[in-house]
Amino acid sequence: MFKILLPALLLLIPFTAKAELEITIYGFRTSNDLAYKTYSYEVIEPKEIENNPSLNVVQSGPEGQMSSTFLRGTNSNHTLITLNGIAIKDHSTPGGTDDISQHSFLGVNRIEVIKGPMGSVYGPNSIGGTSNMNTQANDNNSICAFVGSNKTWTQNIKVGDYVGNTLIDFRVENKTSDGISVVDGNENDEYKNRNYIFQTESYLDNSYILKSNIIETHNKSDLDKSTDYTDYTSDWQFNNYYLSLQNKDEEYTINHTKHDRVYDDKGTIDTYLNDTTTLLAKKTLHHENKSHTLGTEYEYSDIEFNTNISGYESEVNKNRTNNGYFYSVDQSHDSGVQSHLGFRYDTPNTFDDQLTYRLGVEKNGVRLSYATGYKAPTVYEMYGKDNWGFLGNSSLVPEESKTYELGYRWDKGDLVFFKTEIDNLLKYENSTYVNDTKKSDRHGVELGLTNNIGSVIIKNNTAFVIAEDGNGAEIVRKPKWTNLTNFELNGFNFNINYYGSHMDIDSKTYARKKIKSVTTADLFYSTTKGSLTMYAGIDNITDVDYERPDGYNQVNRNFTLGFNKKF
Repeated sequence: MFKILLPALLLLIPFTAKAELEITIYGFRTSNDLAYKTYSYEVIEPKEIENNPSLNVVQSGPEGQMSSTFLRGTNSNHTLITLNGIAIKDHSTPGGTDDISQHSFLGVNRIEVIKGPMGSVYGPNSIGGTSNMNTQANDNNSICAFVGSNKTWTQNIKVGDYVGNTLIDFRVENKTSDGISVVDGNENDEYKNRNYIFQTESYLDNSYILKSNIIETHNKSDLDKSTDYTDYTSDWQFNNYYLSLQNKDEEYTINHTKHDRVYDDKGTIDTYLNDTTTLLAKKTLHHENKSHTLGTEYEYSDIEFNTNISGYESEVNKNRTNNGYFYSVDQSHDSGVQSHLGFRYDTPNTFDDQLTYRLGVEKNGVRLSYATGYKAPTVYEMYGKDNWGFLGNSSLVPEESKTYELGYRWDKGDLVFFKTEIDNLLKYENSTYVNDTKKSDRHGVELGLTNNIGSVIIKNNTAFVIAEDGNGAEIVRKPKWTNLTNFELNGFNFNINYYGSHMDIDSKTYARKKIKSVTTADLFYSTTKGSLTMYAGIDNITDVDYERPDGYNQVNRNFTLGFNKKF
């Protein structure tokens, strides 16, 4: 009865008219910034997504290739990717995550990187953390163009204006590149990307805002097999339709996401489709020094994939549903302590009900937290097949985690110690996935510093992470040390990127091997005169030849020139 009544009760909570329009979109689904004090988080620009040590993005080759996102040494499928606070999981993939590299970030004004589990708020898959992309309309009009190495061209145009109380924003972007060979070979692997986004924001008289988004992304890439440079092609389409009525205390959202992937290997076609509809209702109530946020979220996913295996077709058609109910209270105590307590109860149709929670306290910059999370196996992991002998395991159970965190934040930096324990970790063994019967451990320290030396702004982010499986073996593709340093002066940005040595899987023998550390440097310059901004950049200045992961080439030294003209 509780599962049925709660959504109805939430919708019966009356709207409260405000004297002034005050719209704030929060990644935590709460309108109270007290919560921020008890969490580890960063707010970054889209261009910084690859220069964040705790958010380790590893791409299998150049642009257009698949990427994996690792937070704090956890697996890529433990990082939940959300768009405007709504998960955009793809259950037809092995890990169930969205490939962040396939997005152009057209219309994305900021990315909130939330470190550590947020299961009590966002639900499954956020064992390592959450990367929340926020879109926002504006009334700027502009045209932008870039040219780079490997015949890389990017053009986009943006048109925005008010029609009465409604802001309309339309953007289109086209990008093409000859690319490089993904694995060792003489041919280039081409990449084509086209993006559209249509956004509206209607400011209503009762201090509410009605937001809508239509996002369409279409990528076509040449891919190489990991063992040779035989081409096959990838055709990836992403659609997102979003409608939300909200103010700083309430949100009522309907969201539809579609992932459609087609792989063509010399006429052998594999198709993967994931359709997900999400309904969200939440409200925050304020009482003295407390803020109570409660809400419900319903998710329905239809998953289909058709793979050609050894001359015959294997078709899978499944659906996933989940009802989530969440509650949190943020409080400012007379002692100066800020506290957060959050719970979430999920009722998936495939697995047992799950209860996750989070407790955090903060005072004078010192914060302490404990959180639980879980990650359900995907449809592909349970029922999928492929041409290389993989067969899904329908007996899989969800992974479960516990995370402890101690941090100190001051005006010029943030220091964090963390430890994450994972039970039932999924691992690939004997051509299928199985649950590890032993506990997996990740622990480490993160340090972020910002300082000024004269006119030079220096930002340094360092992370030391030890990630081990249940047998104490080092997890692949998780460097212990990463260090990213940025120097900014008068329009110049100089980056030094260090990625420590780590274990990986040999792309030909599939044996474990050590990947040596690598240091790269990038230089970027921009200058603005009136409505015109000019850009110039050099990536990998020293032309370092390296692979992350093994067997997949990274782009060598490359140049970019471009401009943005507002009108």
